[in-house]
Amino acid sequence: MLKWILFDLNSYFASCEQQEDPSIRNKPVAVGPGPNSADSTTIIAASYDAKKYGVKTGTKLGDAKRMCPGLIVRPGNHRLYTEYHHKIVKAVNEVLPVKKVLSIDEMVCELIGRERQLETATAIAQQMKDHVRAVVGSEITSSVGIGPNILIAKIASDMQKPDGLVVVEVDKIMEKLGPLPIQCVPGVGPKMQIHLNAKGFRTIGDFIRLDEQELRKKWGSIWGLRIAKELKGEDLAWRASSPQKSYSHEHVLPPALREPEKALQVILKLVNKAAFRLRDDKIKCTQLSIKVLCIGDHVFENSIKFSETDDGVFLIKQAQNLWNFPAGKKPFKVSIGVSGLVNGPSQMSLFDNPKSHQLNQAMDLINNRFGPNTLYAAITQNVLSSGKTRIAFNHIPQMSDEFDDEV
Repeated sequence: MLKWILFDLNSYFASCEQQEDPSIRNKPVAVGPGPNSADSTTIIAASYDAKKYGVKTGTKLGDAKRMCPGLIVRPGNHRLYTEYHHKIVKAVNEVLPVKKVLSIDEMVCELIGRERQLETATAIAQQMKDHVRAVVGSEITSSVGIGPNILIAKIASDMQKPDGLVVVEVDKIMEKLGPLPIQCVPGVGPKMQIHLNAKGFRTIGDFIRLDEQELRKKWGSIWGLRIAKELKGEDLAWRASSPQKSYSHEHVLPPALREPEKALQVILKLVNKAAFRLRDDKIKCTQLSIKVLCIGDHVFENSIKFSETDDGVFLIKQAQNLWNFPAGKKPFKVSIGVSGLVNGPSQMSLFDNPKSHQLNQAMDLINNRFGPNTLYAAITQNVLSSGKTRIAFNHIPQMSDEFDDEV
């Protein structure tokens, strides 16, 4: 029985760049870290025209240029990719409700009733692909997998790229997936592949053929048993994700900010950013930590615990109290973390300052409406261009975030 559609966008960052600029369509395009990046930095994403030359994520920029003459390199644009992500989710929702967003370029939809029939499911998936290209852009292509569970739908989506549509029914699993190498299972990287090969697992079929008792002997872990069941077609309940334990932000300081006073200003900006996230997610924290990596490998770190709060003014004061940076050291990278998270509505505790509470509310309201840094802490004025949001594939930024110009 078919139950899930996995919608996977092809060469997502590069496709967004090509959609925005018709002059680079059907040309080899790579997304790099930034406009002034050295050849030793690595490629973030590559178009399929560039992949034909062997350019891929992780290829050094200098090597990519040699491998692919005429390679067009564009700096990453976080805001653009986030804008397209939300447009694409909206378009998919217009065909079938998105059950879960897996990453910036992947989402799944659940099939119900007659939608689970082969012809109907295939038609829905093709409609998704066509609708996204029609309303979002012609360069936004996708590879779609349909299967009895999300794992098989994911493997199916990887089988035909770019612009593919693959269906794997339960009675076709061994035929279609059995011969595939074990590294086609999501989460199996080079190290895990070596480990699995040593245990006799070289193809997906090797997992499927073993009964549960033999698998327990040979594998002996919950992960292996779960994967084996899913590869046989079982649709297991959602794995409960671990609750968020902390929020953290970090920033590599440019040369102009590698001084203690300026490093502290960046830290305070990151603290304020974390406080905004806490309030936005209706969570409070009970601990603040700061860490500074210095040139010469010296590390300065400090932390403090307090009653639960989401007050940016309070947290900035705590960060200032923690700042006892050693003389003669040169900061290179700063990071902050808020932990001891407590779920619940954002309401004042006995330890919160009512004036600060009102100020936080006003800042959130204005910055959400008019953009980040419309209002900001005066002490961070000289570092407003630092510590901006960068995309992680498993974290989808909000459009109210302040985006970095580099990936």
